[in-house]
Amino acid sequence: MKPCKHLISILLILALLSALAVPSLAADKVGLKTGVAYVTGSTLRLRSQPSTSSSTLAYANKDEVVVLLGKTGSWYYVLYNLTPGYMHSSYLTASTVKNVELGYGKVNYSAVNMRSGPSTSHSIIGKSSKGDLAYIIGINNQWYKVIWKNNICYIRSDYLTLTEYPYENQASVKSPLFFRKGASTGTSVSATRLASSANYISPTGVTAQQIITTAKKYIGVPYLWAGTTPSGFDCSGYVQYVFKARGINLDRTTIQQYRHGTYVSKANLIPGDLVFFQNTYREGISHVGIYIGNGQFIHASSSKGVTISYLSNSYWTSHYYGARRIL
Repeated sequence: MKPCKHLISILLILALLSALAVPSLAADKVGLKTGVAYVTGSTLRLRSQPSTSSSTLAYANKDEVVVLLGKTGSWYYVLYNLTPGYMHSSYLTASTVKNVELGYGKVNYSAVNMRSGPSTSHSIIGKSSKGDLAYIIGINNQWYKVIWKNNICYIRSDYLTLTEYPYENQASVKSPLFFRKGASTGTSVSATRLASSANYISPTGVTAQQIITTAKKYIGVPYLWAGTTPSGFDCSGYVQYVFKARGINLDRTTIQQYRHGTYVSKANLIPGDLVFFQNTYREGISHVGIYIGNGQFIHASSSKGVTISYLSNSYWTSHYYGARRIL
C-alpha cells in the first residue's frame, strides 16, 4: 500500500505543477497568436469548422487582416474582427512577423513582464498590471510589439486579449496611424505620436478628456490648506481627488505624486499630464496641476481656488519643475 500512496502523491504534485506552469491559457482562452494574414480573395468566408460544408460565421473583404491562432490541414484557425473561426489558406497571405495595427489589447494577467524584444531572454522594461491597455503595432513569432505607457516593447501574445477590430478592416471606426499592409504610412512610430492622436487611450483605460471634464467641474472651489474635498482643495488634494474620481489612485503630496507615472518633457506635454512647480511657498516641489492642452493647466491656486492658468505666465514659467504622465 505504501508504494501506491507514494505514487499517488507524486502524480498530484505533478498535476499541480503543470497547472501552475500555464496560468496564461486560463486568462486568454484563445492562447498564443502565431501571426497575421491578409485576405487575398473577395468576401472570404469565416467558417465554424475547417470544412466547406460548415456554416459561415462572417465574410472578410480583400486586404483585411486576420490574426492566426493555428492551422488544421489547409485551414487556418483565425480571429476575424474578434470572432474565432476557420479560413482556407489558399485565400490568405500569412506571416509570423509583421507590422500591423490591431488596436488595443488588454493585459489579462497580473505583473506581466514587458520586454525589450520578442523572447524571455530580452531585458524587462517594466511590469504591466492586469487590465492595462497596450497599443498593438506588430507581431513577432507569438509576441506582440506594443506601445505601453511611454515605451515600445513586447508582450507574449497570450497575455494580451484583443479588444478592437484591426484598424485596417472596414468594420473599424479607426484608421491605422503607423502601418498599412505592413508598410509605413509615413508617420514614425513613437509613444508621443500615438498619445497626440485620435487613436489614443491611456493604459489605465481612462482618457484625458474624462480627467479634464471631472477637473473642470470644480472650477471656483476655494483653496483650503490640506483640503481634499469639494468644500476646499489644496493643489495636491485637488489632483488626487480628480484622479480618484476616475479610478486612479495617487499619493497625497506633490513630492509623492511626482514619483507616479513617467517623465515627460515640457515640449511633449499632452492633456492629462501632471505639471509640477518648485519654490512657490517652500523649497523644492511645492505645487501641481493638470495640463489641459493649448499651454494651459488647471489647478488649485492659493489665491483663486480651482482655476485655469497659462504655463507661459512669467510666474509659472520661472517656477516650472517638470511633468509626469499618469495616463
